[in-house]
Amino acid sequence: MTAEPGGAAVREAFERDGFVVLRGWLDREQHIAPLQRELGMLIAHAARVCGSRYEVPADPAEFDRGYLALVATQPEVQPLVYDMAKNLVAFQRLIVDERLAGLFRALRGTELAGTAPGSNGVRVDRPGDDRRLAPWHQEFQYQFRSLDGVTFWIPLVAVTEEMGPVVLARGSHRGGVEPLVDTSGTGEADMASGSYGGLRLPDEATIPERYELSAPLSEPGDVFAFDFLTLHASGANVGTRARWTVQIRYFNFSDSYGASIRWMGGLKQGTTLAGANALLAEARAAALGR
Repeated sequence: MTAEPGGAAVREAFERDGFVVLRGWLDREQHIAPLQRELGMLIAHAARVCGSRYEVPADPAEFDRGYLALVATQPEVQPLVYDMAKNLVAFQRLIVDERLAGLFRALRGTELAGTAPGSNGVRVDRPGDDRRLAPWHQEFQYQFRSLDGVTFWIPLVAVTEEMGPVVLARGSHRGGVEPLVDTSGTGEADMASGSYGGLRLPDEATIPERYELSAPLSEPGDVFAFDFLTLHASGANVGTRARWTVQIRYFNFSDSYGASIRWMGGLKQGTTLAGANALLAEARAAALGR
């Protein structure tokens, strides 16, 4: 879709499906290229810190040319780039760009939107590296703040079928908030240390049977907007280039449930699984009662 955010077709699709894909919503030169340039420079700085070199391509769209070869010989570059990308000025500028803020306000019919430190970032998913792929989940389970929050998923490179587009379960937001299940047997200990890798949705294997799945291909400038309750998962990257994407999350100060928990953030180190599920059950009742 390319309509303006206030358009009825965009809002209707979002409310019906739990997500909408806006083609070319961001201008490549104004919104995307500055971040691509800074990411290229960040890679070069990280390489230098790790005792190596990286030549930044002149074309911002090719900012990561040579990145996979670099991390193959200097693997410590990868976590450094991943952690520091969210601190780039170009990324911070994109987070609060009016193009996104206005879209959120229009989708939710609100005047006051928020976005929280720590809830936004740049993902780097290398080919063949499945260790950090996100399993089926809802954003609300880890973000809270408001039931009607919206995640903006933005590709920084062309995401082909081989590179693993994000997979969204159409209409799943209407099912309410899901609980979390410990699949590792160490869930309580993991949560105490701030690790949530063993947490899963109940019956996640049946999600493809219960919902129509959508995994749209995308180009830089496209924006995916999806509801905090929409079930989604990372696709596996079996291509030849790293998948660079941005996730920016907004919440609504006017949401009654968010106000009732004083816009509290998501899971925190030291939270128990039982405590988290008690809050999620409360949120589920509020969501289904809307």
